[in-house]
Amino acid sequence: MSELLEVAAHGVTAILATWLGLLVLTRARRAPGAPIFSVLCLLLVAWSVAIIVQRLGTYPDVRPRINLVEDAAAFLLPAVTTHLAISIAVEGRRPAPATAILVAGYALGVAAAIQAAVDPTHEIAFTEPNFAPLGMPGAVVAWAFAAARLAVWGAGVWYLVAALRRAGDDRSRQRQLQFALATVVLGVLGGTLRILPADIGGPPWIGVSIVAIAVVLATYAVIAQQVFLAADVAGRAVRWSLAAGIGIVAYVIGLVLLDAAAERYFAINIPIISALAVVVTLALFEPIADRVRQITAGNAKEAAEAHLVVAMGGSQMLQGESGVALDAALARLVRTFALSGAIVVDAAGERSVSAGAAVDPDDPRAIGFGLVGEGRPRVVFGAKRSGLAFTSSEVEALQMAAGYLGSSLRLAERQQAQATELMGLRAEQDAVEERGTALSEALADAAVAPSGLYVHALGSLHATLDGQPLRRWGGEKAGSRQAEAIFAFLFDRRDHGVGKDEILELVWPDVDLDRADVAFHRTMLGLRSVLAPGRRSRGGSGPITFANDRYRLDPAIVTWSDVGEFDRLVAAAGGATPDDGLLLLEQARALYRGDYLDDCPFFGDSVEVEDPRRERRQRYVDLLVELGERYTARGDRTAAASSLRRAQTLADDEVPRLEEALGRLAASPS
Repeated sequence: MSELLEVAAHGVTAILATWLGLLVLTRARRAPGAPIFSVLCLLLVAWSVAIIVQRLGTYPDVRPRINLVEDAAAFLLPAVTTHLAISIAVEGRRPAPATAILVAGYALGVAAAIQAAVDPTHEIAFTEPNFAPLGMPGAVVAWAFAAARLAVWGAGVWYLVAALRRAGDDRSRQRQLQFALATVVLGVLGGTLRILPADIGGPPWIGVSIVAIAVVLATYAVIAQQVFLAADVAGRAVRWSLAAGIGIVAYVIGLVLLDAAAERYFAINIPIISALAVVVTLALFEPIADRVRQITAGNAKEAAEAHLVVAMGGSQMLQGESGVALDAALARLVRTFALSGAIVVDAAGERSVSAGAAVDPDDPRAIGFGLVGEGRPRVVFGAKRSGLAFTSSEVEALQMAAGYLGSSLRLAERQQAQATELMGLRAEQDAVEERGTALSEALADAAVAPSGLYVHALGSLHATLDGQPLRRWGGEKAGSRQAEAIFAFLFDRRDHGVGKDEILELVWPDVDLDRADVAFHRTMLGLRSVLAPGRRSRGGSGPITFANDRYRLDPAIVTWSDVGEFDRLVAAAGGATPDDGLLLLEQARALYRGDYLDDCPFFGDSVEVEDPRRERRQRYVDLLVELGERYTARGDRTAAASSLRRAQTLADDEVPRLEEALGRLAASPS
């Protein structure tokens, strides 16, 4: 009875793995984990079929080769399972430790498979005759091998747990990771019970049955990995897949029973009955599937939309409402860029979809993009939770996201309007999917911490070095506030440089000269060590150079600054097309968080910063006026008024161009 239960469990596992593996590969092929999931299913099929053949086969000469297939598949399953777990857990580029774990896991599986092929009479097993290299007890080798496979599985569990902790409030991501974690845990449990001795792991059919359940759960985790797929849609897809998979299992069992009945009652040794059953199935599949779609659709309109999706080459089981997809997309963007929130609003300012905390569309730190669609909706991305400005690459990725969201909305509208013109939207769907794939790659690149020194000075001074914020500017032995003031002074003066006496007057005005001189050199040494850790510099080399009695910040040490990026974007907008110029100006506007070097210790309150601060504020006012004029020319009165009101608030003196722009806005048709 135990052997029959084992064969039945392997049969169900093989059928489900075949069905779900092909289903995921063909229906969710854009999901990052789809190919490796299909490989996992292939190994499960090979493993289960090999065991069934060994249990029921009558040709002893075939068994050694089949046993090798069983061993090779079983040895590779831990590495492939962990590979799938890492593919689901890591949204960006796979980290080097994960790659090392996978290389070790695959190497372990391949080495064990080679040993099984070279010396099939001595398997890695707990009972003799077993593999005992260099005189080591075979049981010890078996336990060590089992522990190594568990370690590979454990790495996959660890990556999934870490990803679940980072998921935050994203419901779609949480459910996906929870199912993936349950998959791996059940797979580990079932695999462990299967490889342990029978007196510890129990009958083999128990472990195999648990593995079959794990395959079903893994289907949800992989389908939910589809770009911006909502949790509800993925859940419905898995329920549909499971129901169809169980139906296929029943169908195959029915064919086997038909053959057995035909052989018993009609003495027929050829599978004529099962062949006729397959022909009937093929002939009736399309009308039956069409009828099922009509029943599940609920009404004629939804049925037409389901036909449209199928005609476009999509999958009905992965089709969801556009609003649900936007929820998942906005949640992914908020999580990737650590935003305060994101919303989609219509022309009247009504919010239709949101993610994260509430976002004020008029917040100067927010970034908004118009979407193509009925009522001209607009997506607004809130400020970063760190308080820092967006870099140009981040703004470009968000612009790409706006394009994807707009295309998704437009696709949904056209599907509803053209339900009877089924083939006309095929190219539109392909374009949206390509944009989603490109955006997914851009988000993966954006998740990688930038290298070098990034300086944000339009507002309070913030800097990051190799992705880590600088907090102790003077290192361990010098004052951080004093070092930050010196850096701000040097950053502002650029090539002109700063004299030692100027720094002493700014930072240590009330300290006697000898003590101030010692503090200055100690602080300068600490600042240099922070900006270029591990490097010793003197005189003309290093992050801060000294020449002609003046200290200068080496321009090469600053990888990116919002000041330089602001000037570059404004200059580039002058020679760009109207649409590109508007985007460049909006990127520049997003960089300005407040007054230049506001709240910087010592330097931020000194007379030294007044002129450059006033100049920067005036450039920002000119930028806002330019934006207002361009939005007025485009007929976007709301955006134009917002920019011009902001410029009017910040202008120190009367700006004739601003007054003229406000007059043109008032005279423009509403």
